[in-house]
Amino acid sequence: MDRLSNEDERAAAHARLFCPVQIRAVLRWLGRLGVPWCHRTDVAGQVWLNAWESWPRFDPKRGRPERWLNAITVHVASHYHQRMQHRREELVDLIDVADPAPDAAATMEYDSIRSGTINAVNELDPQLRFVLVAHDLDGIPMAQVAEDAGLPLSTLYKRRTKALDALRDIMGLRVTMEGLARRVGSQ
Repeated sequence: MDRLSNEDERAAAHARLFCPVQIRAVLRWLGRLGVPWCHRTDVAGQVWLNAWESWPRFDPKRGRPERWLNAITVHVASHYHQRMQHRREELVDLIDVADPAPDAAATMEYDSIRSGTINAVNELDPQLRFVLVAHDLDGIPMAQVAEDAGLPLSTLYKRRTKALDALRDIMGLRVTMEGLARRVGSQ
């Protein structure tokens, strides 16, 4: 039986080492060596960097490539733990988080805007309102709305554009009227 040459053995070892199976193996080894999950990929990157840099010195006659990679992993994990002992984390006081729930004034303003928008949509022509409600409020695709209504898609896009313009006009008129009412009331 022919024995592989040193270069052929190195090529076979390279193919066995630098593959996805070994990447998962390194991550498993690091887990067993006590490297926390949040740091494991960074430490694994250092393992692969060390393996790549020391590859020219790898001799397949001295042992299996997996054992060589495992020795590098143990070495890098050991250095990781040594450095962890010297790291200093600055602890900060707890921060105050604003209450995410809206206050009463914000809730009232939201309800006012919402009811005003609903009223404005209800003032639209029924053909325009149908397209706007179906597509923009219910989220139905325009092609589906066109199919359900039995109308050409281009007609529905034109109606939607008219509906949005009419809605802007209604909302703008309301804002103008409210502004006038405030001015008259303040005099």
